[in-house]
Amino acid sequence: MRTVVQDREVTQDIEAARKQFRRLDDSIMALEWRLGHQPTDGVHRENKYWLYRQRGFASRDIPEISVLYSFTDDTVELHAIHIRPAE
Repeated sequence: MRTVVQDREVTQDIEAARKQFRRLDDSIMALEWRLGHQPTDGVHRENKYWLYRQRGFASRDIPEISVLYSFTDDTVELHAIHIRPAE
């Protein structure tokens, strides 16, 4: 499993969204587990960047998350994140 590292802005965005979504930590843990194990599950965008979208569930207050990231053999780096209510 690769180590997942958050850019400072990603960490700040997650902290801000915690006030809105009570299940956010569970969602972030699932996202990091998935990308740490299988980073190629995202869509390759350009150069070294990938995009991954994790579905949410409105009835359970689980947000939808989109993340822009890159990875090496050892790490996954989260560069940008968008957290929104699930549809």
